[in-house]
Amino acid sequence: MILTNRELFLFVVCTVFYITLFILVLQSNRRKIQLLQSRLDNIHAMQKLAVMERGRGDVNEIFSTDVYQRLRRCMQEGRSLTTTDWQELSDAVNSVYAGFSEKLYSLYAMSEQDLHVSLLIKVRVQPKDIATLTAHSKESVASTRRRLYQKVFGRKGSTHDWDDFVLSI
Repeated sequence: MILTNRELFLFVVCTVFYITLFILVLQSNRRKIQLLQSRLDNIHAMQKLAVMERGRGDVNEIFSTDVYQRLRRCMQEGRSLTTTDWQELSDAVNSVYAGFSEKLYSLYAMSEQDLHVSLLIKVRVQPKDIATLTAHSKESVASTRRRLYQKVFGRKGSTHDWDDFVLSI
């Protein structure tokens, strides 16, 4: 089989194109792996820091705050939290669990809903109550928890996997 000049030229161009495409995909995958490894290293560092911080201060302190008491009343009355309540809860959690929100934002650019769900998990609120306090359905809260785990860790996980991670930092 003899190729004409044109066929040979097209063969060379296609070969170069596919080799270039292969190299670009390979580099992209390497960057993704490096990013995930960096996130994982960051997570391990945060977990070590959390273990050291547990020795300091009383983590049960959050349960005696005014904002936590308001949160409990809202759960009992079936109301969602106000913007002020969210800010106070965030401040209280960040003061008891040093830099909690910053740690989460360093892993993933969270939406307000993502942060609210994570804050409530951190103060050990049940998923049905998280749905009430955030004015979302229980299914939406479960979906948020699964999605956050997948975004941060790069693999599918259960809702409990996200909860365990949040409680560990």
